[in-house]
Amino acid sequence: MKTAKTAEYRNPGPGAVEFARQYVEGVTRAEALPIIKKLLNGELHDTTDKRIKKCAYCGYYYRDKTKPNNSKTCSRECKIDFDTLNRAKKRADEALLNPKKKKETTYVWWLEYPFWISEYEMLKRSWKYEVPYAPNKLAAIRAVQQRDAMLGGRRKPKCEVNYNGDEKVQPKVSVNFGKASANKPCEVTISQMTPEEIEAYFTEKYSQEHLKMERWRAENLAAVKKY
Repeated sequence: MKTAKTAEYRNPGPGAVEFARQYVEGVTRAEALPIIKKLLNGELHDTTDKRIKKCAYCGYYYRDKTKPNNSKTCSRECKIDFDTLNRAKKRADEALLNPKKKKETTYVWWLEYPFWISEYEMLKRSWKYEVPYAPNKLAAIRAVQQRDAMLGGRRKPKCEVNYNGDEKVQPKVSVNFGKASANKPCEVTISQMTPEEIEAYFTEKYSQEHLKMERWRAENLAAVKKY
């Protein structure tokens, strides 16, 4: 039994319209109909002219204006539609030749106790959601956490300062420069604090909890640098 082929008609592209305009320009609609019929049958143009081709998408005659004479469509619009059609055909062929298994055929979810038809199908999908760590990954993470804890953590610890309103106002530091000239240098003063004065200075400025934390951090940092 022979099946009749159905012809697929498309609107002519801009290149085909421009090619046909030279034959029907200035004539009436009734006069243009037989001319267009002959044009579609290829009876009007010069058959030896290699630049006159049929568009690969819309199917109408057009004149190739490209320099190497290698175009397959009459316009940019037809080229885009032609490429889109070819991609759709390629996807359809791939789906027909290499069909993907649907999840419904590998996982019986509609029963009271769902199950996979094979262990391979289960592992092929479950690893994407539950990616296991490398053997040494957990040990490396724990080592970083311990190192940060020994150094006092990544963030600076918060210290609560008891402020009652009667604390002494810290004196402002002022720097006075002596008068200097090009010939005589200015006077340089060197001051030095004793360990007792340094201890008294830090005790007055910081709380005991803050000083204890800084001592612990300095001792652990020195121990880490040894290794």
